[in-house]
Amino acid sequence: MKMKAIVKDKPAEGKEWTRGFRIMEKPIPKVESSNDVVIKVFAGAVCGTDVGIYNAKDSLRVEMSRALTNPVTVGHEFSGRVVDAGPKARKHIARMIFAKAKINPDVRKLLRGEKEGSFPKSKKFFSIVNGHFHASSEMHVTCGSCYQCRLGEKHVCRNTVIKGVHDDGAFADFVKVPADNLVLFHTKEIPLEIIAFMDAIGNATHTVMSVDVKNRNVVVLGCGVQGLMATAVAQYAGAKKIFVTDASHDDFSHDKLEERRFRMARLYGATDCFDMSLAEERDRFHSVVMEQTDQSGVDAVFEMSGSYRAYQDAFKVIRMGGTFSLLGLPTGTMPVDFARDVIFKGITIKGIIGRRVFETWEQMEKILKSGLAKKFLKTGFITHQFPLERYEEAFEVIRRGDAFKVLLKP
Repeated sequence: MKMKAIVKDKPAEGKEWTRGFRIMEKPIPKVESSNDVVIKVFAGAVCGTDVGIYNAKDSLRVEMSRALTNPVTVGHEFSGRVVDAGPKARKHIARMIFAKAKINPDVRKLLRGEKEGSFPKSKKFFSIVNGHFHASSEMHVTCGSCYQCRLGEKHVCRNTVIKGVHDDGAFADFVKVPADNLVLFHTKEIPLEIIAFMDAIGNATHTVMSVDVKNRNVVVLGCGVQGLMATAVAQYAGAKKIFVTDASHDDFSHDKLEERRFRMARLYGATDCFDMSLAEERDRFHSVVMEQTDQSGVDAVFEMSGSYRAYQDAFKVIRMGGTFSLLGLPTGTMPVDFARDVIFKGITIKGIIGRRVFETWEQMEKILKSGLAKKFLKTGFITHQFPLERYEEAFEVIRRGDAFKVLLKP
């Protein structure tokens, strides 16, 4: 049995790593280990990392040179439904579902007459799991045995294998994941379209939740997909004032920035937005932020842009004792006056990678169910949906800056 998959060839030493992807037929993944789960993909979502792989970015060339398969099926944001699972995986799924039954009356009704110990072998197992639960996965597969994993810090496991980068991912009809990485939601909890990019929402949530933002003033640097999600999460987490920056350029005018990104940021709770490519806006940013924080500066800055120039903006408006959380990936290096900007100000700098497993997923679930999922749908945050075969169109609308979240559907 074959399936469609979007793939990238593994970089080879001394050879050009070409731009783009290709679509091919691959064998449908099968349960080979007791802990395997096979998921029929409903939709995959395009991430900035996918764009970097498509464009053959050097930093991702280094990562993909470690790939376990060749070619690699790309994509690491997705949603779908479980269609097969090994014996150990079925037991794990049973524990997950029975845990949900304790707090969800709809799940309790589904399990009437079933017992956790016998449910994995029940004739109703797959009809319940497939018919009544949406699935996704934490796509950072960790070793569980290194020092960081033993400390409960799996998000910084030094042996992490990222599916869609180092191993086959989700831009395909089916994807296989370890049961320990599986996440399940009752069909009435969160729509499949939103679950498809919870991996990305998790990055923004991890960044924002690295600080207690309730009744605090914050800055979000960068108003792309991650910046917009960070703005929305900060509002739902109770931030007092949220100041958002971005920068127009030759291919993305100030008017387009205002009409698309800043309009959406205000819908998601931004107090004010600033185009930092304009000198007058840079001046206004500093004066407005300081004025509205009683000259103290903001409690936290969330860096989502990957621009060193934005770092300089952050140091100007962060308060003494504030926190600077960094998610965006800049290129190259920059000089820093650590004495002036860090030590004497007593600020904390945090590097953010992935999602805390599974703390961030639990935080996301709570926020999305409290209204953010509906808001993402209502405001049109998912701007485009394409069949898998039309992936070139998906990457083109992203390149033009005409998209927020883009879904690819098998």
